Amino acid sequence: MSWEKVKLNDICSSIYDGDHNAPPKSDTGVPFVTISNIDAADGSIDFSNTAHVPNSYFESLKPERRPRPGDVLYSVVGSFGIPSLVKDQKPFVFQRHVAILRPNDRIEPEYLYYSMKSRNFYHWADSVAIGAAQRTVTLGQLREKTIALPPLPAQQRIAGVLSAYDKLIENNRKQIKLLEETAQRLYKEWFVDLHFPGHETTPHPQRHTRGMGANDSWKDLRVDKGFVKAG
Repeated sequence: MSWEKVKLNDICSSIYDGDHNAPPKSDTGVPFVTISNIDAADGSIDFSNTAHVPNSYFESLKPERRPRPGDVLYSVVGSFGIPSLVKDQKPFVFQRHVAILRPNDRIEPEYLYYSMKSRNFYHWADSVAIGAAQRTVTLGQLREKTIALPPLPAQQRIAGVLSAYDKLIENNRKQIKLLEETAQRLYKEWFVDLHFPGHETTPHPQRHTRGMGANDSWKDLRVDKGFVKAG
């Protein structure tokens, strides 16, 4: 069975970008997300270091520019080609360099996200982006872009399989990060603080005991069975 080819404009109720006016700044309020806050690998948004705008500004935006679960963000200026699936109700706003697509009932949001994350979709964006210093994929180009659209049950199966792989990759990334943090702590403990196994009975320049004279230095030492020892 061949899949239907459809334009994004036909499977989205709206395709907009962020507000083109400079947003007012605030010490607290609603996070203001830029492309740098979006992880290119998994599309997750880091809210830990964003600027903020007043709640009143967020409320003044058109509903189509206020993200909600199921929307897909897509960077369109500069570092274009990064999609992000909005998964929760956390309010935030975003710069005009980011587009927001709101899927209609013809397409599964996760399927749209993975379609836009594909290599083919990025190659298309790279081929149509205009400009030099700040290459841009226009909203008009995005609305006219076609993708393959299988029936909804197939969309859900495809999205389910890819989502399961993404979760596995994310879990592995978290484990690797924990291992790296553990290695860094051990390095500091052993080689900076010199609290390595057996450090209590091992001479070093900060503790002149067990045969080391006050004039000994590291160049006078040799390694014996894994421990530093006076030469």
